[in-house]
Amino acid sequence: MSCFKKIILILCVLGFISAQAQQKDEDLIQFSGIVISADSLRALPLVSIRVKTTGKGTYSDPGGFFSFVARKSDTILFSSIGMKSVEYVIPENLHGHRYSVIQPMAEDTFYLPETIIHAWPSVEEFNYVFVKARIPNESLGRARYNTRRDALAEVAAGMSNDGKESYNTVMGGQYHRYYYSGQLPPQRLFDPFAWNEFFNSWKRGDFKKK
Repeated sequence: MSCFKKIILILCVLGFISAQAQQKDEDLIQFSGIVISADSLRALPLVSIRVKTTGKGTYSDPGGFFSFVARKSDTILFSSIGMKSVEYVIPENLHGHRYSVIQPMAEDTFYLPETIIHAWPSVEEFNYVFVKARIPNESLGRARYNTRRDALAEVAAGMSNDGKESYNTVMGGQYHRYYYSGQLPPQRLFDPFAWNEFFNSWKRGDFKKK
């Protein structure tokens, strides 16, 4: 094969690769939108928006907004706890590289098995049975051991925040940053109340190693 033919072959291969890459780039779009509830039209945060075939995607923000790069004809799966999952197919014959949707989601109802609670006929009978109940000494000893003050304090110290406490902590931090946005936050170095709280904690021994 002559040198000229090799150059022609290389150019043809490079042109084919470039055409394939350009075609793939033409399929890419910026897929964005808002997820709302179907009944109240409120924004739904933390909704999982994923491409069904690849699993790539994002989550909706506190305002229900989302945006990520997808391809034309992709099947998008919207899923969230307590809501019915929804599939959305991006049209294939789109013009341009941007596409937005407003995706409603309906609540998913869970039916639990029936529970029947029988009450005592009277308060007097409940008190009588409670007093007359014979609890084994082994069970009483285990209950006293598990409810020791130091054991309960150790368990409480190792417990993490629940959902409500974590939410309040995060929102409090965001509120503090937004409140002083664009300015320096106040310094409590010369705050007499802060120093008083520090001295009281020192007297109580809060800084001693346990």
